[in-house]
Amino acid sequence: MSEIFDAVEAASSLAPAGQYYNDTRENKQWYLDGSSLSSLSIDVYSVWKEYVGTGVKIGVIDSQIDYTNAELKKAYDTTHDYNFALNTDAPVIDPNDLPLFHGTSVAGIISAEANNDFGIVGIASGASLIGLGIDYSSDAATDQIVSALKASTGLDVVNNSWSFVANLADNFAKNSQYQDALVELASQGRAGLGTSVVFAAGNAGTSGTSNYHNFQNSPYTVAVGAVDPNGSPSSFTSLGANVLISAAGRDIYTTDLKDRFDTVNGTSFAAPAVSAAIGLMLEANPELGYRDVQQILARSAHREGLADSANWGDGWRTNGATDFNGGGLHFSDAFGYGFLNVHDAVRLAETWSSQKTFATLAKISETVELSQNLVAGSRDHISVGIEVGEKIDVEHVQLAMDLRWLNTGDLDVYLTSPDGTQVRLVYDMPYDDRIGNLRNFTLDSVASMGEQSAGTWTVDIYNRNPDATDKSGNPLIGDLQGVTLTVSGDAHNLADDVYIYTDEFGSIYSGADLAARKILHDTDGGNDTLNAAAATGNSVIDLSAATHSVIAGVSLTLDANAIENAFGGDGNDVLIGNKQANVLDAGRGDDVIYFSFGNDHIDGGQGNDTLVLDCSITALTGHATQDGELAISVRSGEVSRVCNVETFSLADGQYTLAQILGRLDSGSVSADVPTADGTDEHATDSGTDSGTDTGNSPATGSESSLDEATRSYDKHMAGTELGEKIVGSKVADMIEGLAGDDVLLGRGGDDALQGGEGDDKLMGGAGNDLLQGGSGMDKLYGEIGIDKLMGGDGDDLLRGGDGDDWIEGGSGSDRLYGDAGSDTFVFNMADLDGLDVIYDFNAAEGDRIMVTGLAASSDATFEFVTSGTSTYFEMHLDGNVTEIARIKGEGLDQLGLSAADMGLIWA
Repeated sequence: MSEIFDAVEAASSLAPAGQYYNDTRENKQWYLDGSSLSSLSIDVYSVWKEYVGTGVKIGVIDSQIDYTNAELKKAYDTTHDYNFALNTDAPVIDPNDLPLFHGTSVAGIISAEANNDFGIVGIASGASLIGLGIDYSSDAATDQIVSALKASTGLDVVNNSWSFVANLADNFAKNSQYQDALVELASQGRAGLGTSVVFAAGNAGTSGTSNYHNFQNSPYTVAVGAVDPNGSPSSFTSLGANVLISAAGRDIYTTDLKDRFDTVNGTSFAAPAVSAAIGLMLEANPELGYRDVQQILARSAHREGLADSANWGDGWRTNGATDFNGGGLHFSDAFGYGFLNVHDAVRLAETWSSQKTFATLAKISETVELSQNLVAGSRDHISVGIEVGEKIDVEHVQLAMDLRWLNTGDLDVYLTSPDGTQVRLVYDMPYDDRIGNLRNFTLDSVASMGEQSAGTWTVDIYNRNPDATDKSGNPLIGDLQGVTLTVSGDAHNLADDVYIYTDEFGSIYSGADLAARKILHDTDGGNDTLNAAAATGNSVIDLSAATHSVIAGVSLTLDANAIENAFGGDGNDVLIGNKQANVLDAGRGDDVIYFSFGNDHIDGGQGNDTLVLDCSITALTGHATQDGELAISVRSGEVSRVCNVETFSLADGQYTLAQILGRLDSGSVSADVPTADGTDEHATDSGTDSGTDTGNSPATGSESSLDEATRSYDKHMAGTELGEKIVGSKVADMIEGLAGDDVLLGRGGDDALQGGEGDDKLMGGAGNDLLQGGSGMDKLYGEIGIDKLMGGDGDDLLRGGDGDDWIEGGSGSDRLYGDAGSDTFVFNMADLDGLDVIYDFNAAEGDRIMVTGLAASSDATFEFVTSGTSTYFEMHLDGNVTEIARIKGEGLDQLGLSAADMGLIWA
């Protein structure tokens, strides 16, 4: 181990009772639900029923992983790994010269094979594991790490179980290449959504803090602390206001070299649990941005079962947010927001509707210049107020001080938010007078997440050693020349609040605190949501406030008609809307939803769900939509869309969905579906100048062709070398983005959108559109019509939308969604250089797969290979196997092969 780095470690048979899988040593993993070794658990068993990380790529920057290990070889991806110490993409595991165990032990926590009747189970056993090897003992270790980080933009998550040893050593102000690598991951990773970068908080114990490391306290990373089986913070874990969450870090049973297992300690082994959990979250919702991931982790972490105090530090406090269980979030500098809870994280991920990325990040920076002396024994305290006028929802707060003071180990520095949340950024160290040079070093706090930025932020600096002297024996004197506060977060749609409730609403609050939390007032308007998706009991959510709502066994009072949307949880819930346009999503369980009129969207979710309507069947009109939903109306001008509801309870009886559809088809007048205002610039506008509505029906003849040679356009618009937004018209447009990160909106007509260079967003709108991403990490949305989407170079996102679409990712590792309709997923073998993922293949809808670019004389054969919960589409040629795509969906076993002029088709 070098002096620079510390690999953060401290001094198919039936499953057995208490286990989820049949792995023989699962019972040694104390953090799993069935273990008798601890009352704590990450609550993952219910999630494994649906999610194991399929389609998610998790990188591990660490010592070379033993990919021959029996527990890891299934998940390990040898096509995308790289060893930066050896400069090779084909590292060899030599039994006589095995690598450091560390990377192999980290990897087992993430993706050890499940249900193989051997060893342990990884939290995300279905994820792809990509090793990014480094050598901790090398003089070039820092260069290797930067290279590994820069190589991770194509990954969904990257785990870092290491830190610099010396306090303040990884100062980004002096090493800009470190920050540049993280910014690149946040801004370009996952096609602009941002790669989630997870770090072990560190094992400094009482000799340092996590906040003294810019890798760990960066707003682009997640710092993870360690917890003992009894719920105490591990004695070695590094404290800090930057620690977001904690996970099991002591007595961790995991994989070792030579197919062995060992018990290890350290935040090194807490971090991969969080990395794996993020993998499950991203499988549940691939559209989450890296900032969404951080917020979900904070709001899903549990305090229950954790110690009330730590061996040192400041303990628990409640911040000034108002959106978590009726009030603020719990936070501790030892635990962050609490212990990892995978169930709650995944349920929130499934229902998370906003998207927060680097591109939408708002920042406010305020600097106060001053000159104040700190004098040991006579002036041991300096206080500075920083006024922030702009209002954003807080995610991270950073502080840099132009402070000259020698004995930095004797300082306490506190930051207090306008809402009164106080955190310690610099600690009076028990055993060290000096921790290094704090001048302009950036410190971070996540403790004010969910608060508002506007108001006075206060910095208090205390010298805790009044007897400190300089070399001459005089009182030590220091100078504060200025402070800079930077608040980052969300400035968009601040009135659109999401109020989250979990099972902790009914378990950890009491007295006046609980009484205040039982009343929900929303007074700022906006489009608001009550999200109880993480609740496991039977909830009652009445947005009309005619009755009391109940979540986690606690009565909740709402203001009538103030909240527009509601999400139920795992229980048998009751959801009641109001006079607003509501989104009512009942989640799992056998739920009852009361129809409240208006233009609502009602989703029963999983289970046997009932929609109650206060009318007779004769008053109901409607039709089945193209995407399989039911559009129904009881009053003129109001249309609600309904899906995943099995029983309809009306005033004159109960009906099944089939009976409702039969009744509507047999003579009821279909409800009119409102169309967008013709002046709206949204990309789903439909219509032409002649007044003919072509939005939902494909045109005929050459007008519907997606062959460029037969298409013609009424208008031609082009961008510049800069990034810009170009909005089309209702006729057929040719729009070229050229260079820059562009947004191209086709609107009506049969349009052609060409992104060109840069990371572009293309939205076809109505009509039969041709979308070509070009180079860069692009996002293509066909929307309505028969569209052709071609991603081009880069790791792209393609979504067909309504209609029978052509989905061709091109080169790179692409994310493909056909959405509604009979879609064709196309793979051109001539430019295939990455593993694409199809997320919603549905043979029953007519989806099919096409392979092009093969020589006429090729001897290649193709197979669908099922491995665990994943299905791979493979090409076999001359003894070599090429994985073309990983497929999630239904009906693959029903596909048959045929030949066509364009290539081979499986349909």
